[in-house]
Amino acid sequence: MKKQKTFSQLGFKQDVVAALKKIKITYATDVQAIIVPKIQTNQNIVFTSQTGSGKTLCFLLGYLPKINPKNALQMLIITPTKELAQQVGKEIKQVTDQLDLKVGVLFGGRDFKGDMKTVRTKNQIIVATPGRLIDHINKKTLRIGDVKCIVYDESDQMFDNGFASDCAYIRRRSAKDAQMVLSSATMTEKVELFAENRMGDYEYVVVGDKIPKNIVQEKVYCQMGDKQRLLIKCLKRLQIQKKKKQIIIFTNTKEKCFLIHENLEKHKFHATELHGDFKQQERKNHLNGFTSGRVPILITTNVAARGLHIPKVDAIINYDVSERPEFYVHRIGRTGRIMKSGKIGRGYAITFICDEDVERFERIEDLHGAKVVEVDAEFEKV
Repeated sequence: MKKQKTFSQLGFKQDVVAALKKIKITYATDVQAIIVPKIQTNQNIVFTSQTGSGKTLCFLLGYLPKINPKNALQMLIITPTKELAQQVGKEIKQVTDQLDLKVGVLFGGRDFKGDMKTVRTKNQIIVATPGRLIDHINKKTLRIGDVKCIVYDESDQMFDNGFASDCAYIRRRSAKDAQMVLSSATMTEKVELFAENRMGDYEYVVVGDKIPKNIVQEKVYCQMGDKQRLLIKCLKRLQIQKKKKQIIIFTNTKEKCFLIHENLEKHKFHATELHGDFKQQERKNHLNGFTSGRVPILITTNVAARGLHIPKVDAIINYDVSERPEFYVHRIGRTGRIMKSGKIGRGYAITFICDEDVERFERIEDLHGAKVVEVDAEFEKV
């Protein structure tokens, strides 16, 4: 087994090591050990790594030695959603607050006046969604001409959401020699196209397998009308036999979230929903119920597949086969994640496959090299 490196071994000063230790982080994950030194050399990087592998700290730690606390904005981290912007901001602030560095967070969906305290503060780092950042650039309430490092987090989702041109505009308005870092759990054609057209020379790095080896993957073939009954049986097995406490059920539509929730309540399962119809505070409350452990089951659409901080998930149930192959990776990557101690949890994921899903799931298996074990309706290996 490969021995993990400490941040002292990676050459970080004692104040940084102490700041990380205070939040119970001592050892670098694989992606941090590989990517942080590359960012420190000032080269442009495109890298992919598993969900939950520690990408966020890569950005901060990679550029941290170059940040001058006496100067204003020097680093931008661009995210596709406000939820991810808030999550990334919160995570890096745990470190920067101990190092006298200021981090601001900007995102759409709130009153523009609410941003003014952030843009008037002498922040060294800004985490932002593309649209809101550009609003401030164009209104001249925020200047990014001295920014020397731009990170595009979850870049495949960002470009799929139509932000590629916004990201290119942000790059043009920053320093000419600014370093660019693109990260994602999957590499898509749009990410590759952006890198080729906008980044110039860059290094592409794949860290680890697309799907972690510590996740047990199973599949069960069933009829559409049997799914609800099968789900109840599956939940009983996971909670009683497998001792799985925190479970996420993924479906492709918000309507199904409601129907599943209704059925679970009838069978005395305590669950909550999360999808795009909820207002921001409702989504936050529902998510907090699950992450705190008060509610053991979360029923959700792909909104929770990525970009939300859900630290502990024991099992994933794909009630529906994901509509896009990369979503499968993001979904099941929610279980068996790397913990702060550096240890890797044992994950579990099962997918319900109807006749109309067979071809789509076979494509997922082929594309990602997924080793999925078939089980029958009693969840015994076929």
